[in-house]
Amino acid sequence: MTTTPALPSFQHTPSCPVVFGVGAAATVGDKTLLKKHERVLVVTDVAVRGAGLCDAALAGLGARAVIVDDGVVPDGDVAHVEALAARAKDQGVTAVLAIGGGSVIDSAKGVGAVIATGKTLAELEGVAKVRAKVLPIVAVPTTSGTGSEATQFAVIKDKGAGAKRIIVDASVIPALAVLDPSLLVGLPASVTKATATDAVTHALEALVSRMANPIGHALATEALRLMLGERALARALAAPDDVAARADCLVAAHLAGGAVNTSMLGACHALAHPLGAMAGVPHGIANGLFLEPVLLANAAKVAGRYAALGPVIGVAADASAVMDAVAAFVHDTASVPRRLRDVGVAEATLPALAAAAAADPDLPTNPVRLDEAALMTILRARW
Repeated sequence: MTTTPALPSFQHTPSCPVVFGVGAAATVGDKTLLKKHERVLVVTDVAVRGAGLCDAALAGLGARAVIVDDGVVPDGDVAHVEALAARAKDQGVTAVLAIGGGSVIDSAKGVGAVIATGKTLAELEGVAKVRAKVLPIVAVPTTSGTGSEATQFAVIKDKGAGAKRIIVDASVIPALAVLDPSLLVGLPASVTKATATDAVTHALEALVSRMANPIGHALATEALRLMLGERALARALAAPDDVAARADCLVAAHLAGGAVNTSMLGACHALAHPLGAMAGVPHGIANGLFLEPVLLANAAKVAGRYAALGPVIGVAADASAVMDAVAAFVHDTASVPRRLRDVGVAEATLPALAAAAAADPDLPTNPVRLDEAALMTILRARW
């Protein structure tokens, strides 16, 4: 008689198709799905456009780029996204091209969601609130951190409410990601460091989340091998024009985004979101501030998973050795401060940060249950 073991079930949400290659961004107008669209909205920001990173794509699109909007700001802006959606709808836009970092790609997702539903971003906040066919989005990342081109998430700051609107819906996964490492060659060291920290945080949280699964595990592990084991960030910082190093960072960020897409996140992001919304701390730095204490808190339950990373990243198969290596990456290589006061956070704001983190949608998938008091302990220790 055979017995069936009690195997855990899981659900995998796949990311989008990918085109990778040096110079790939120049092909978006004639060799990808955009060739079928005559009215394209291009979403970017002033820095990306000013650096010429949109030039090749715009040349390929020609007159089909009926709107080129470079108004995206760090963390996005709800008012800008909703106004741009109204403008794009009036212009009969049928596809969106996002060229930029996570804020740009998330803003493009927000535009698509608002057009598809006719609702505000506040109404769409939460899980599976879009549930509509969104305009096809082609995402061309110019940073190696958020992996937004691979995910079902959009995080956009609502300045009026002092909060971040978080949308989780498979409908906003881009139709195509174009990974062109040459676009990252001029990326400033500060942005390179912060975004790489974000990617590593994504991979580590996805690896141990309550929704962790074999597919997410594979994606997260390879992302960490590239970023820590192959020293992609250190190589990119040592030689900023090293396209191979930039490629490793870019692929690692995309893989980590794919891991998050299927496995979700945890307490580090739950703490980082309100820190960005209330104190204006860049997202990668916010994650780096909390990564070490969250790893320590989670080790009580998932030390074995951390230990298994040792050989992957070039240290002993020991949870403490892995956590030490991660701390060195975040605070030495990526130069993230260890204290909240060092990024201008007032002690008086800690209770509000703890309350917001306790309500964040990323907290329930953390492997260890952390209530508001436990989050406050982390905040005080980091202040």
